[in-house]
Amino acid sequence: MSQENPHSLFSGTRIANVKDILLMVFVGVLIVSYMFVKNLIQGNVAEQAPDTVVNNALFSISISIILYVVFRVMFRYLNTHYPWLKSIGKRLQIQLLLVVGLSSTIMALFTWLWYLLFFDGCFSRSSFFSNIIIAVLISLLINAIYEGVNLFRQLKDSQIETEKLKRQNIESHFETLKNQVGPHFLFNSLNTLLALIDEDTLQAKEFVKKLATYYRYALQVNERDVVELTTETALVKSYVFLLESRFGDNLKVYFDLPEQFDNKGIVPLSMQMLVENAVKHNVISNAYPLNIQIGIKDGFIFVENSKRKKDALEQSNRIGLENIRNRYQLLAGKDIRVESEHPDYFRVELPLIELVK
Repeated sequence: MSQENPHSLFSGTRIANVKDILLMVFVGVLIVSYMFVKNLIQGNVAEQAPDTVVNNALFSISISIILYVVFRVMFRYLNTHYPWLKSIGKRLQIQLLLVVGLSSTIMALFTWLWYLLFFDGCFSRSSFFSNIIIAVLISLLINAIYEGVNLFRQLKDSQIETEKLKRQNIESHFETLKNQVGPHFLFNSLNTLLALIDEDTLQAKEFVKKLATYYRYALQVNERDVVELTTETALVKSYVFLLESRFGDNLKVYFDLPEQFDNKGIVPLSMQMLVENAVKHNVISNAYPLNIQIGIKDGFIFVENSKRKKDALEQSNRIGLENIRNRYQLLAGKDIRVESEHPDYFRVELPLIELVK
């Protein structure tokens, strides 16, 4: 459900309400001024008594405020159910019908009631329909101006949000790549490879292939906001192969990802980061092997690892859960789920993203 735009005329804040009511009063005064100038040109000013001028002013100001209140409710409903940036065509049709229908109906009822209370119900048919036409035209004009300004601000905010996302992704990818090619990671990989060359040449070749796949993927996703689940899974499996070559049977990663979810999306490197964090922050040994389970439940992909925290944790690179959380909120409008209080395991759930075909 979309949130109401804070820049809108009908934003609901006290300051905005006061300004808008004053604006409606100003519109009413403009209408009276228009009628006065019209009568002046036609030579009918002398025929208008002062109380008639005051009556016209009160009538115009009152109907302007009433229309403001009605349109405020209408805009809140439309902003919630038919936001401009998601359904422009339908929003335009519905808003046009509502503005014409509400302004004409309200003006007709208000004119009838006004003249019934103050003039015993006596009014000319031409004045009645003239009031309705003026109300419709002014309502359309004011709605067009304010919604044009509002839509422009929404588009501007959307562009700012997009640029913010791009900048955050670039920073995230840079930090991630910097961590991946860091001396510590590369040192461990080369040491593992050196040991494999003497022990198992075929496995050493496979290790080099997986290492190349891992780095190639990290470079390819640098410009992407969302990747297919199958693509991220392939990267994680390559990464797990490198880890298993290093830790042996002390590390076990289990995948349970049904094929029907292959067309879903995920934030790139997010699953890999969770596996990396599990390895970084937990003891991995014969006495305390690390088990990691990766699966899907209720539209979320979860990464769950057994918990045996190290006494001295490695320094964080500041691109962990908070970074993943921020990118998911911007991309999908959803939050990740973290279960950290359980004594035996740590679990993070990532929302699956619908990919645009």
